[in-house]
Amino acid sequence: MPHTAYASRTIAAAPAVIWSLLADFNGLPAIHPAISHSELENGASHTEPGVVRRLTVPDGIVREKLLKLDTDAFELHYAIVEGPMPVKDYVAVIKLTPQGSNQTLAEWWADFTVTGDADPDAVARGVSEDVFATCLLHVERALAV
Repeated sequence: MPHTAYASRTIAAAPAVIWSLLADFNGLPAIHPAISHSELENGASHTEPGVVRRLTVPDGIVREKLLKLDTDAFELHYAIVEGPMPVKDYVAVIKLTPQGSNQTLAEWWADFTVTGDADPDAVARGVSEDVFATCLLHVERALAV
């Protein structure tokens, strides 16, 4: 079954190099232009499952909780706890898969339920393109410098 929102990108770098950018649960402002600030609540570590980050985005504040960080599998799971998007039960996964020498398939997906009168297709497209695909593009650009 397809995910509610999905984006992928093949990046010319080893998974460990890409992981160094994506695994920092407090580091999104460095790789996504719409996120101006990130702050971990209660002084927790950015690698500790259960930590909550507060992201400042154009529409307000998004609070996300780290559910799982598996460095060996290059996989990160998180959930939206609170935010301006019309969604509930939002759980997302970032996964990196080696694709031969110095190539990595970076995948980012989420499953959620759209709430209120929002158009489910428009919300899913916005998450896929404006959040996931944009971030993966900026990761690739950051590594090309």
